[in-house]
This record gives sequence, C-alpha cells and structure tokens, in this order.
Amino acid sequence: MKDMHMGGGTPWLAQPVMLHSSRKYKCSLDTDEQCLWQQGYWRFWYEADHRFALPTIAFFLVGIILFSIIYVLSMIYSRKSVWSAKSARVVALNRYLGNRSFRIHALNWNSASLGVLILGAIGAVFFFAMTLGPRPYYWPNTRELSYGNSPPIATRTGWMSLACMPFVFATSPKSNFITALTGVPHEKLQVFHRWISYAMYALALVHTFPFIVFHVWKGDMVKSWNTSVVYWTGVVTLLAQTYLTFASMSPLRNMCYEWFKFSHFLAALVFILFFFFHCDFRLSSWDYFIATAILYSLSWLHSQLRTYFSNGIPRADVTLTSNGFIRIAMPTKTTWKAGQHYFIRLLGVGVHSWTAHPFTACSLPERAHLCDVRTSELVFYIRPQGGFTSKLAKSAGAGCGLPTRVVLDGPYGGVDMAKLARAERLLFIAGGSGAGWLLPMIESFLRRLGSPSAQSEIEKSSRPTARVILATRDTATQHWFMQAVGELLARYPTVQSSALLDLEVYFTGTDRFVSDPDRPSAEPKNSMKDTISRHPESDSDDSDAQKPETSTSHHVRIHKSAGRPNVPAIIETEAQAGGRSIGVFACGPLSMQSDLSNAVAKQQLSIMKDGSKDMYLHMEHFSWA
Repeated sequence: MKDMHMGGGTPWLAQPVMLHSSRKYKCSLDTDEQCLWQQGYWRFWYEADHRFALPTIAFFLVGIILFSIIYVLSMIYSRKSVWSAKSARVVALNRYLGNRSFRIHALNWNSASLGVLILGAIGAVFFFAMTLGPRPYYWPNTRELSYGNSPPIATRTGWMSLACMPFVFATSPKSNFITALTGVPHEKLQVFHRWISYAMYALALVHTFPFIVFHVWKGDMVKSWNTSVVYWTGVVTLLAQTYLTFASMSPLRNMCYEWFKFSHFLAALVFILFFFFHCDFRLSSWDYFIATAILYSLSWLHSQLRTYFSNGIPRADVTLTSNGFIRIAMPTKTTWKAGQHYFIRLLGVGVHSWTAHPFTACSLPERAHLCDVRTSELVFYIRPQGGFTSKLAKSAGAGCGLPTRVVLDGPYGGVDMAKLARAERLLFIAGGSGAGWLLPMIESFLRRLGSPSAQSEIEKSSRPTARVILATRDTATQHWFMQAVGELLARYPTVQSSALLDLEVYFTGTDRFVSDPDRPSAEPKNSMKDTISRHPESDSDDSDAQKPETSTSHHVRIHKSAGRPNVPAIIETEAQAGGRSIGVFACGPLSMQSDLSNAVAKQQLSIMKDGSKDMYLHMEHFSWA
C-alpha cells in the first residue's frame, strides 16, 4: 500500500525484481476494528487485483463467450433452407439490433448500430458501478492516523484500467483470436477497440487525480514527484495514452493516415514501456503485460506467416482505367471471397513502401477442383483521393517504375457466401468507388447460376434474381462499369439465359446526363454494347429520375437514370416482391449506409411480426471510424 521510493528516481524497478510483489499484510493501525475495516472486501489493497481486475477480465470474457455461442448457432442454423416462424423472428430481432443506427447529418456521422450501442451502455454501467459503487473513495486519514497512501477509488480504477489493456491490444490486429471465436471481422471490432481504449483512458484519469488530491492534502506532492519513480512514469504513460486516444479520432486520423499509423505505433511503444515501469510488478500487474504480449505477438506472427509464406510477394501491374481508377492486377495462387479486402504494400514507391493500405478485391479466384491449385488474377480498383493514392495514380499514368512487387496481407472480412448463395432475391448497391466492389458480387451470382443446384431451382421456377444498383457522380465511371459488366457476362455465356439480372446506374453528378454516350476510344473487345442489345425506353416511377433508358438481352436489363436512388423505396420494393429470402449487399458513403441500414431495420420489424421472410444486410464501409 505504500509507494516504492527510489533514491533520485532510479533505478526504474524496485529491487529485487520479482514477477509478483508480496501479499504479506501487517496492520499498523491502532485497533483491531480499524484493521478489520481496512481489510474489507472492496477496500483491501493486497487483494485489489482480485477484486477489480479479475472481474473486469471476466466481464469481457463473458461477452466473447456469449457471442462465440451465437456464432456457432448461426452457422448451424444457416445450413437450414427453411426456418420456423419463431426462429425467423429471433433472427430478425438480432438483425434489427445490428442494422438500426442513428445519423447526425450536419456532421456526416453515423452511429454504431443499436446493438453495439447497447453493449457500450452495458460496459459503461459496469465500469461506473465498479468505480462509484464501493466506498470510501478516499481513506479517512488524519494527521495522526493513516490507512494508506493509495486512495481506494484510485486503486480500483488503476486495476480496472490495467485489465482493459489485453483487450485493447487483442482487438487491434487484423488477424486476432476474437475474430476467430466470434466471427466478427476485424474492421467491425475497431469500434470496440476504440471504446475499450476510451474506458481505459477514463479509468486512468480517475486513477491519477485522487493521488494528486491526496498528496496536496498531505503536503508532500513535490517530494513524491522527486523521490518516487511511480509518479513521473505514470505521467509519461498518461501523456502517451492521451495522444493515442485523441489522435485516433476520425478527423485527425483522416488528415494524414500515414503519419497517424506511424505515430500510433510509436506512442503505443512508449505507453507500454512506461506503463510496465509504472506497475513495477505490484501484486499480479505484470501478468496482464504477459497476456497482452502473448495475444498480440501470436496475432502478428500469424499475419506475417500468411503474408510471406501463403501470399508471397507477387509482381503487380499498375495502370489507370478509362475513368481514372487505379487498377492493380497480379497473378496469385491464393484464394479469397467476394467482398474481402487486403492490406497492400507496394515496394519501390519511396517512403510509401513502408505503409500498407486496405483495398477490396474486385475479382474472384479461378474455380478449381479439390487439390487443384490454379493461378488467378487478383484485381483492385482504387479511386485516387490524396496522399498515397494520388501519387500512385500519377506514377501509373506516367508508367514510372511499374510493374512493381506487392506485399499482400489478407484476405480479411468479406460477405457470408452461404447467404449470397441461398438468397432468392439479391440486391447489390454501391456508390462511387464501390463500382469495382460490385464486380465480384455479380460474378458470384453468375457462377451460382451455372451451378447444378441453380439449374434445379430454375426447373422449379424458383430461379434466383439479382438487382444491381450503382450511383456515381461521373459519366466516365458509368461507362467503365457497364463495359466491365459486359466483359463478365461474356465470360459466362451459358448462364445469360437462365435468370434475370437488372442493372441500374444512377447519375448523381452536376454534369449533363447523357443516356446514350459515345463509346470511348479505347474499349474492351467484349464491351457492354457487344453483349446487350438496345430496346425502346420504358416508363419509370422514380420521381427523382428522368425517363430511364432500358435495354434487354439474354434476360439482362439496363436502366440509366439521373438523380439519387431512393434507397428506402428500393428496400420496400424488394421486401414486397416475391421470394422468402432476400440478401442485401452494399458499399457506399455514410449517407447511403445510414439510409440502407435503417430501411432494412424497418423491414426486420415487419418480419418479427409474422416471420414470413428473411432479409440479410451486409455493408462494406468506406471508413471504419
């Protein structure tokens, strides 16, 4: 309970160094009643780690175990082709909590889902109860009587803050144990990474200030600072933690992602080192550093082994497409799923060779039989924004030093392929640079049509259908997307007559909308115009659009409209259409995500009433913040 004093502030660790400090207790108070009161369950310093740190660990583990059970049950139930109405209602409730969100338009900010907000509220209640519930906050010390130099509220918040650390680091890697157990992809764990960090920081502040209040009252604040290493190591730790907490917020992080990532790792290193010295093997404090090191190092090792031994370092061609997208293509023998992303590090591009950036794969691997390894082309389409992508676009346009070697870390995330394969109606919707993201979705649908199970469905007149919607601000992307889809259709000629595929392109830019543009000078051999024939215009009920152009060939229809897509109306239309199972897959800006998630959440409420349908939503985020 007493501070470890070091002459002149050195050495940094008490001697002799041990894994755990002693729990031997000797009462120095005047009466037995005072000694018994000091050893109360919530007050005893020598058992504080067991009273506060271990319950914090248990709190997080219970959550992980519960979601692991839900994950296993969901995998079991996903194999069923038909659900009971009761099961459908339970699933709809779960999806409502996962879909419903809130938006502040003035800040262009979307909240986390309602379910995640509830989890955050439960966590807040836990930490508030553990911090403010036990009494007293300060020892009833006098000038003649001292129960201890560590205020009880500071002791318990310090241990709870320390117990948060393993979970902060466990949720940060791309490859991690929590994802393996719960099925929650790493990008969706980032909200928990931040929130646990916020809780850890708030607890650290509550741990710090009572010591200042106590030593100011005691009159030895300066002496304690000059003679105890605990205080200045604690200040350095708190400063590093402050930077980690506030510099990670979206506006600051997005200003310069490369600097954020470098400084984040540097500040984390400073934080962990000085936190280690600050704890100084008190009780079981170093056990939490050992657990953190094991969890993080194994996650990092798995990621590195997969990067260099599975993916290798392929040579990539970097070019510009007709609409200005950066196209990165490379041969690989690895496999991936639709919607999965990689962290790409391009070698030979200067200082950016040391930075990795996440991009979604815009192609699918070649189909192969069991034990048959084939070389596939992994393709990424990237819209230049600023910084790294802007410089890469300039290099690609000039052809400087390209092709180049690429380090691939992944794949991560992706859509649930079982739901993509079993939904009777599919809706793919994307905005802007999400055009490339749509391509593997369409190809997955075309492959599904060519499977024996799909042929059986078609014979039973229950063939699957897909509706593809792209909203773009520039006509160049519109033209490029149609050509890319035409190439996909040309690759699957045997399935073009076996189902209905609707393509809708919404032009949201300020330039003049052209429904029948001239073909670009450099056009692929099998373009959309080669694959789809023109037909007369059809009427449209979309109030936001001009008369759309519609063309059909081989059961594929193209609609071009001006104006933004009415997302809630689209979801309502799909829900009212035939088909029990509906899969919605989206990649777009925050405003589109908000409209889409809340529209699907509204449908989940209807499903909870009758259990007659099943609607699933997957959203690919432009940003994880």
